[in-house]
Amino acid sequence: MGPKQFVDSVGEFGRWKESIAKELKGFRLWLRRNQLCTEENDSRVSHMLESLKAEYLTIAFAGEFSRGKTELINAIFFADYGQRILPSQAGRTTMCPTELLFDQSSQTSYLRLLPIETRLQDVALSDYRDMKSHWVDIPLLTHSPQEMAQAMQSITQTKSVSRVDAIALGFDAATLEESEEAPDKVEIPAWRHAIVSFPHPLLKQGLRIIDTPGLNALGSEPELTFNLLPQAQSVVFVLAADAGVTASDLQIWEEHIEQLKTRPNLGLYAVLNKIDALWDDLAGRKKTEKAINRVIRQTARHLKINETDVISVSAQKALLGKVKDDKALVLKSQIDELENVLSETILGNKESLLWDGILEQSTHLIEDSKQVLRSRKEQLESQRGELEQLQGNQETELRELLDKSRDTQEEFKKRHLTLKPSQRLLERQTEILLNTVSRKTMDEMIQATLQDLVNSRTTVGMMRTLKRFFRSIEGMMNEFCREAELSNKMAESMYIKFQRDFGIELLSPRLIQAKKTRRELQHVLDNASQLNHNLILTLSEQSVAVKRFFTTTVHQVSQFLKQVRKELRQWSIDVMNPLAHQVNSQKELMENHHEELLSLQHTDATIEGRLKALNILILELDTELVNAEDSLKTLRQSAPSKSSENVVEFARVRR
Repeated sequence: MGPKQFVDSVGEFGRWKESIAKELKGFRLWLRRNQLCTEENDSRVSHMLESLKAEYLTIAFAGEFSRGKTELINAIFFADYGQRILPSQAGRTTMCPTELLFDQSSQTSYLRLLPIETRLQDVALSDYRDMKSHWVDIPLLTHSPQEMAQAMQSITQTKSVSRVDAIALGFDAATLEESEEAPDKVEIPAWRHAIVSFPHPLLKQGLRIIDTPGLNALGSEPELTFNLLPQAQSVVFVLAADAGVTASDLQIWEEHIEQLKTRPNLGLYAVLNKIDALWDDLAGRKKTEKAINRVIRQTARHLKINETDVISVSAQKALLGKVKDDKALVLKSQIDELENVLSETILGNKESLLWDGILEQSTHLIEDSKQVLRSRKEQLESQRGELEQLQGNQETELRELLDKSRDTQEEFKKRHLTLKPSQRLLERQTEILLNTVSRKTMDEMIQATLQDLVNSRTTVGMMRTLKRFFRSIEGMMNEFCREAELSNKMAESMYIKFQRDFGIELLSPRLIQAKKTRRELQHVLDNASQLNHNLILTLSEQSVAVKRFFTTTVHQVSQFLKQVRKELRQWSIDVMNPLAHQVNSQKELMENHHEELLSLQHTDATIEGRLKALNILILELDTELVNAEDSLKTLRQSAPSKSSENVVEFARVRR
């Protein structure tokens, strides 16, 4: 079920994830086999495996009302049901943002709706996901397309409220429509958000589809712009070919979509739907194509994008052609071109994005583990060399070796103790670093800004308040960068001291990428600044809407800093792990060696037997080092077949 392009792409993504998961599981067994599977290492591998399992391939559809977004989704993904699954007929368009996926954790089907009244609470939309008591669940009978389609009609429900209540809920007064039933009231969506989980083959394999309604929803639900749209691998901005780029289309584009052009690993396309309105059998095919190409050029010029990123299609004819098995009509609808572009884009972009994180983590873990085994091998070779030199009066030489072994162990303990102060200094510095981006620091800035926003009576005042908040965040990140530089220097000094004291070659410590972190946060702030600026200029009297946008900005920054704190704690562990592994490995080998020397002195054990055992251990280590290198090589060869650049190039030349 579903277009072949998406079946192939999503299936390939699933197989790609499975191959990487298999390699990671094999490496975890390798760690256990070599006594390197600490709680931290096992947790890191488990986290990577969970990340692979939980990832979705996401396509988001955005645009003004009545442009055919939902019909396009029906045509691409659900034509095999023989009817519309999502409500897209005239007068029954999607009223609230809708996510279609298959819930991998619960493995259940449901239609879950979040009441519009939840907007009155200062709770982020993403936080409501785990608060199931706030949602309304509607049974979803997936065995019956007709029953499913009927249940989906709930998404379109509206309610009549006073204009004051609608504005309090964050809706733009200028876009509100009067209720047909009560002229003194206005009509608003009954639901804030909808999540649909059902076992469609594509959704089961990890595809997620986001359907966002028009300007009113995007303008009053900032998390769509901040969170859901940027998470996608492809964003499809839908326009009507017979209308071109209208003022409301352009407003959505400039305020909510255009900034996504700069994001890596995201394909952004404008889709001119309803090209069947331009079909003219009397004028002939060439004149029709000329008319469509003219609209494409105009659209590209208005949106300031390449013409190759504008795709023309007829969703209604594509759906009809697929349901009726009319291949000529499907071909004429040009749906195949859009399906090809999207399937290529989502696969390449998602693999590239997911791969970068997994490759970095797994490479560090494997390289650190290899280094421990190399040190272990060097120590065993040193022990072998000592035994090979035993000759003449072995009893005397054994006694000397035992004395040397005791001295070495004592010296090792002293050096280990000298490492403790450096470790404590680094731990204290990490706490200082964490305090620069602490939740308490953030909360103080938020409260001060909220108070100033309440007291701001003018557009200029609100803009000034928000700018002060952004400057405070930037100042906090500047301090973070200074402390991170000091932390990095301390880590490097500790590694140099360790190598000098223990005579063990180490890889360089992984450093905190503070400037990269600052750039990423700045990107969040820049987007927020632009969105808040646009909001205040257009909705200067809607303090509720302004506050909601600010709350969303705060949530975005808070979530970002929460992740930064998590990574800092992990960094502190990662810096110390290689040292701890080396110390424990050396300590265990020295103790074993001492025990073996004692057995040579007091039992019938022979030097030849011990040398044979050492040779076997060294050969085993050689084999394990080769296995680790093979794992690393296999992971690197699993890199995406198409990089993001290749995907973009594909889109450029497809015409």
